[in-house]
Amino acid sequence: MRKTLLLALAAIFLAAGMSKAAPPSSQDVHNLKKQQKAEWKQLKEQERASKSAMRQHPVTKEERARMKKDFKMQRQLLKRSQKEAVKNMEQSHKPLSPRAVAARH
Repeated sequence: MRKTLLLALAAIFLAAGMSKAAPPSSQDVHNLKKQQKAEWKQLKEQERASKSAMRQHPVTKEERARMKKDFKMQRQLLKRSQKEAVKNMEQSHKPLSPRAVAARH
């Protein structure tokens, strides 16, 4: 009787532990933010280099507008990908629903 009770309690605790996932560690969040900051710095450096190269020779108004649009698109793409990375990190650490836990077993 005692053995059955202990096994039942152990099974309950294991199931409860599986349904709660740990939040992302502060180190993981820190590393992600650090990586994203480095990506932004790299993009800004590329923009500065392109702008300085454009200043070296005459550029038409259309070329300047195209470059400006390209810079904006690159920033938006980077922002979107970084937002996705944060979302993926949060989702990977979300607790599972009881149905999802039951489906795994």
